[in-house]
Amino acid sequence: MKLRITADGVVQGLWDDGINWTALGHLTIQRASHVEFCDRRQRWYVRAGRPQRWWRRILQRILRRPCGEILHWTTTRAAALAWEIEHYAPGGPGWQQR
Repeated sequence: MKLRITADGVVQGLWDDGINWTALGHLTIQRASHVEFCDRRQRWYVRAGRPQRWWRRILQRILRRPCGEILHWTTTRAAALAWEIEHYAPGGPGWQQR
């Protein structure tokens, strides 16, 4: 596991529930992505946590649900999670997006 900690205390990286983050104090979490199932297409997809387009960001605030662009489609949740990990891992295309 690799984490990036910026001078202002922002931690970026991929982690699981094995880390007790609440021991550090009050947290504010911003997701990089969401893995969801599409009933209509019967496929799993990875959606960006923060939309690139301004109107999608407004829609996401109003609806209070993810409205980011769909980054990847697949037939299994395991494959979607594996893609998400690879995409947002250090050196992956999503690592520098934040």
